[in-house]
Amino acid sequence: QSIYWLLPRKEFWNDTEPIVFTPDKNYTVNDYADLLEDAGFPDGRGILKTLEGSTDVTDPGVDVYCIHGSEIPTAAQFRWRPKYFPDYQPDQIDGPGDGTVNQRSLELCKKFKRLKDHKVYPGIKYGEHMQILLNPAVIEYVKNVILVTDISDQKNNNELVF
Repeated sequence: QSIYWLLPRKEFWNDTEPIVFTPDKNYTVNDYADLLEDAGFPDGRGILKTLEGSTDVTDPGVDVYCIHGSEIPTAAQFRWRPKYFPDYQPDQIDGPGDGTVNQRSLELCKKFKRLKDHKVYPGIKYGEHMQILLNPAVIEYVKNVILVTDISDQKNNNELVF
């Protein structure tokens, strides 16, 4: 069920922008239930329902340090050729992202009130979705954030929250 978390979100796509193209119908972020039904997976409706309350992306109310990659081709849209839907793989249309998550979703953190910093690491060597965890600059950055936050919180007698 975790694959549903990767679906483009209504907060970032308008309801007229197709994400899935088939010879008979195009689907937007508002059409996921129909897409799953038309693909022969009616149980998908129930799974989508269970996620409705758990995908809230409101401000978390804590300091946020946002780190992600960019400039890596990432799935943005899918196009099925005639007679291929739903039994065969679609053609993938890429857009910007980190190789797993699209750029629009990666930038969600810009909406948070307590955004302290936003670091973007371009390119596949240091910015790919999982590879970024091995990026020496990211590791050093996180260490510095923890040290500075820990020192300032000790001075202010505040509890450090992760």
